[in-house]
Amino acid sequence: MRIFVSMLIWLGMSASAMAATFDQGQPTVLITGSNRGLGLEFARQYAALEWNVIASCRDPEAAEDLRQLADAFPNVAVERLDVTKDEEVDVLAQKYQDQPIDVLLSNAGVYGTLSKQTLGSFDFEEAKRVIDINAIASLRLAQAFQNNVVSSNQKKIISLGGGMGTLKIGPSFGGHYFMKMSKAAHLMAMGVLQTDLKDQDVIVTMISPGRVNTQLMRDSGFTGPSMEPDESAALVIERIAALDPSLGGKLVMYNGMVIPY
Repeated sequence: MRIFVSMLIWLGMSASAMAATFDQGQPTVLITGSNRGLGLEFARQYAALEWNVIASCRDPEAAEDLRQLADAFPNVAVERLDVTKDEEVDVLAQKYQDQPIDVLLSNAGVYGTLSKQTLGSFDFEEAKRVIDINAIASLRLAQAFQNNVVSSNQKKIISLGGGMGTLKIGPSFGGHYFMKMSKAAHLMAMGVLQTDLKDQDVIVTMISPGRVNTQLMRDSGFTGPSMEPDESAALVIERIAALDPSLGGKLVMYNGMVIPY
């Protein structure tokens, strides 16, 4: 049954994937949540840097901006991927099993509905959804693509983090339970992952992109000043390029400041 389902998913992914021409002399990045916001900007800017880009999202057919990007850049492959589904992650990993991946970038994330994570009106199905996307998915992806990263030149596993998962910032204001819980779990998962992969020279780092004008920020209810996605993505890409082993397992701001957790 598992093999049959895998074949169905493979056929669906093959049909939706845009044709891409990869230059094996160039580094490769795999990005989740590439259809909008920061994910789309990561794909656009890495493509402009002439990287091979595997840009994934849940519904490529509806991702018009991403498909236009792939039309403009032959080094961009668009792939279907729901990061909460083991089967889809495994099938994509099988498809790219021989492709070194220099930067595995877990960008996909959600804030969750505020009213469902407020004391007195908890929706624990929402908790499962937020934690799965924000915390478990990064591990799911890292496990599936571990060999791809190890075989690359840069060997970097990056996920977007934030201070709300730290003991200093998270409890400093009320509410937002599931988002804070998911980010705390994410920090622990990536920290342990760094310990497990250190002997293979892999750098696992969480990078905070700052407050960015995306759907996630709007879902948080924040209305203060923010960066645009193109500015934040450029800063995060610079930070990724500058990483060294001393920053493995750390939570790093887009400006280079390390946030203790």
